Amino acid sequence: MTADNDRSLAPSDETETKPPAIFFLKELGKTSREWTLTLYPSHLSLAEPHAAQPYVIFREQMMKSVTLMEGMRTLAVTEPLKMNFRLTPEARAALAAWIGKPVLAAYYLKRRHAWLLPVAVLWIIGSLPLTGNPGQGVSSIPFDPIGLGLGIMLVATWAWARWRPHPVLFLVDSLWFIALACQLVRNVVNGRSKGWLVFVVLVLWMVGTGLKQFARFRGTSLAQSRRP
Repeated sequence: MTADNDRSLAPSDETETKPPAIFFLKELGKTSREWTLTLYPSHLSLAEPHAAQPYVIFREQMMKSVTLMEGMRTLAVTEPLKMNFRLTPEARAALAAWIGKPVLAAYYLKRRHAWLLPVAVLWIIGSLPLTGNPGQGVSSIPFDPIGLGLGIMLVATWAWARWRPHPVLFLVDSLWFIALACQLVRNVVNGRSKGWLVFVVLVLWMVGTGLKQFARFRGTSLAQSRRP
């Protein structure tokens, strides 16, 4: 047997296992201890200094009992321990990629649309006409078809987000907030209090965050995020 044949018998299906990513976190509290975050394919582990066993957190717990707060660079844990950690920019990016866009998009969409139904109901009620009492100085409120349309659109958006979530809803509700801002500015021009302009600024902030989320999660399938 030749040397070439000897080399051909060496196993060719061996693959190198990629080592887990390891990051250091700061505990938010009086102690500010440094913890170790290790990312594995199916779970992550949190190890405190000099601890014998790390805390193991499975993917199914992410954005439920363990929440990544990206804007604050914070990892909030309620189970198996209650503690918050400060993330480095690198750890935040790696953890977001590990969690995955489907789970993050579903979480942000659910949080953004949780309050839509009560707001829509109030908006619809506020668009209906009310008879005034001139004798008591109470003016009649005319029917507002634009307000009614905005309210109905918000109900439809809420139902869509609840039963068939899709990243395009970030764009849809951003368009709704643009229409709302135009409506509020028109009301101020027609004599309403200028204090409503403060609300307009908040509405435009919602527009900006919605468009940003749509650009980030566009094309992401949320089917993977529907866990029992």
